[in-house]
Amino acid sequence: MAQKRGATLKFPIRLGRAAWNVALAALLFLATEPAESRGQSSDKAAAPPAVFGPEKGTLVICGGGILPESLRGKVVELAGGEHARIVVVSTASQTADTPDIETYVAWWRQQKLAEMTILHTRSREEANTERFIEPLTRATGVWFMGGNQAWLIDTYSGTRTEAEFHKLLERGGVIGGTSAGAAVMSKMMIRRGSPTAEVGRGFGFLDGAVVDQHFVRRMRQDRLLKVVEQHPTLVGLGIDEGTALLVQGRRLSVIGESEVRVCFARTESREALVESLRSGDQVDLGALCRVALTRQQPRMQRLLAPPQVSEGTLVIVGGDAVPNEATERFVAAAGGTDATIALMSIDGESSETADAELMDRLRRVGVKSVQRVEVTSRQQADDPKLAALLKMTGGIWLCGARPDSFVESCLGTGAEQLCRDVLRRGGVIGGTAAGGMMQGDYLLNASPVPTKRALMDGYDRGFGFFPGVAIAQNWQKGETPSEFTQFQQENPQVVVLGIEESTALIVHGHAMEVVGKNQVAVLNGASDSAPSKSSVLQAGDRYDFKGRVRVGRKESE
Repeated sequence: MAQKRGATLKFPIRLGRAAWNVALAALLFLATEPAESRGQSSDKAAAPPAVFGPEKGTLVICGGGILPESLRGKVVELAGGEHARIVVVSTASQTADTPDIETYVAWWRQQKLAEMTILHTRSREEANTERFIEPLTRATGVWFMGGNQAWLIDTYSGTRTEAEFHKLLERGGVIGGTSAGAAVMSKMMIRRGSPTAEVGRGFGFLDGAVVDQHFVRRMRQDRLLKVVEQHPTLVGLGIDEGTALLVQGRRLSVIGESEVRVCFARTESREALVESLRSGDQVDLGALCRVALTRQQPRMQRLLAPPQVSEGTLVIVGGDAVPNEATERFVAAAGGTDATIALMSIDGESSETADAELMDRLRRVGVKSVQRVEVTSRQQADDPKLAALLKMTGGIWLCGARPDSFVESCLGTGAEQLCRDVLRRGGVIGGTAAGGMMQGDYLLNASPVPTKRALMDGYDRGFGFFPGVAIAQNWQKGETPSEFTQFQQENPQVVVLGIEESTALIVHGHAMEVVGKNQVAVLNGASDSAPSKSSVLQAGDRYDFKGRVRVGRKESE
């Protein structure tokens, strides 16, 4: 059947849990680039563990201490509010077998719930009985009290009770816990010990990470760093008191009063790394695992070619507004209005409106064949149907807001190679936002966690269509962020291009031309032939990367 002109082509893949874990392992294998494309070895790493929290349910992992009412209230809300059926597991508490337990469950007694049950035993035999698990079979939420996490695991692991916890999540329920009730959430658990921890099996609601609690208050950072150093493919999640981490699939969200610290192990070539998340921050656990895996590889010397685009043309836009001249130059470089042009969308359905506007813009300048393809997974990026579709394309526009999505979906895949093929045919690659940043060699500010570091392991490499260059979007006039200054000092051979909004670069050979309304900053480190210097380019200016000098406006002007 003929493809409707301008329609979106998708390559849907529907996977169950087991198959998706295999797919994620492939996604995070870190096949960052074909070795022959840049004359250096491609990175390798062992496949990661399954890095998901619950696919349907939610974890509310609290760091202990005095909890804001909103944290336990979140469990009630997710469990169904007044319709919630909550099971409070008190086994970790020293008071579980005494009347004093009522003091610790009073808050739950006061809530307007459809049902509330206290569950406790010290007997594994009882934990396997139908009578004991019966409240769990109809529960919509479970809360683990604090105390001794080893008592929870030693009593319930491998029993029908543990199986019911997992079933609750599978049907979309919520499991929350504080202190010891937080520690048991991960597949590997810290059982006891400080400053050196004893680890063991947890319930495994969360894989790819190990959880520690009371983190800042009890100064447990060194303890967690020692754990991840012994198990370096795991991400350490240190949750402070009064704070919670919500886990839904791969998404981690912070709520509460303090912070969650993300800890990566010290390796032979890298120091330990700790980043802080505050309330409102969200991160992707799959992305964090990619960072952890990348850090296990030896740090390789990157062999950079001189900044030039010897085949084809690049159009790199700073921000979402594409200058009219950039659109016209893109179409001309693609072969004119009769050429076939494709928009490669990495954000999928979330960017359909913006992508449609760009397609309309291309049609208004006369392009007859424009089609949009979604490439939101490595499976799609390597699909032979994509290669067949794009083999005659004169130009590809890379659409996507998040550079980490490009890294995970496309870096080192057939989709990247298809873009290189377009350039080898003398065509053009364009890009806005992340689609522009990815065209450089180094990838700046693409970290999956909030940080002031310019580079993050696993997210520091672009496609390298423009070698020897790092591209910064939405550059603010007259400002050079401190992380870029530090990056330049550490990597003087790399040219940093800061592109303001509504401005674009047209690059071919050693020459770069600026079009649009605003400016481009060229931060040029020292080279063998020239000292360090910087330039500011206006629309119409050109820059020669061979001599690393501004050569002024086009002669026609």
